[in-house]
Amino acid sequence: MKLATFVSANLGIWGASLAVYSFWVLKNIPLTALGLGAVVISASIISTYSESPYSEAALTALEAYTANLARILEEFGASQRAIYLKDGFILAPLSSRIDGNYPSNPDRMVFGSRGCYYLVLEGPKLPAEGDPEAALTGSLVDTLGVCDAVRVVSSDYRITVELRGVRISEPSARFTAVLGPVPVHLAATALAKAMGKDLVVKEWREEKRRIVATIEVIERAGEG
Repeated sequence: MKLATFVSANLGIWGASLAVYSFWVLKNIPLTALGLGAVVISASIISTYSESPYSEAALTALEAYTANLARILEEFGASQRAIYLKDGFILAPLSSRIDGNYPSNPDRMVFGSRGCYYLVLEGPKLPAEGDPEAALTGSLVDTLGVCDAVRVVSSDYRITVELRGVRISEPSARFTAVLGPVPVHLAATALAKAMGKDLVVKEWREEKRRIVATIEVIERAGEG
């Protein structure tokens, strides 16, 4: 699947979900408009990209995806590192206190209790089969083309990911602070699914077109 088609489809699904939830539940017109805008951008790119030989369409789709997520994070004031669930969801903490009491399949955009709340985002649908390195190679190199090569070193509770030849520009500071750089965000999403574990991006360092990230396994309450 081409990068533009993949990202555009995810953008459209996300935008439609946001628009419906914002209009009927939150009664928030700006967020509803944001969701509808994402759907329009998605439909436009999908309908035109097959006739265009240029990669700019793929970059436009990816920039729209990251920009819209950044606006949502800004709107809700999220600032702490997100939790990547093995079920495909991403939880962005909205409070300083974090615990392991979160469901496998959250059914609300915001949930929590006793001063511990999370914003629920749905991660991109990445192919994630085989061992961690094979999963990331398939997702980031072969499917998306966001980098040239991937190297993964993992233990029971820590994964070190090296991405070489990164070709994506950085999104807003809010996106990076919560979700990590875009390639790391995609890597954490794919790894959570491939390994069947909940993950959090602990740190990363960037050197020109190379990123080395440390991702750690976290346990839900009652696990372990």
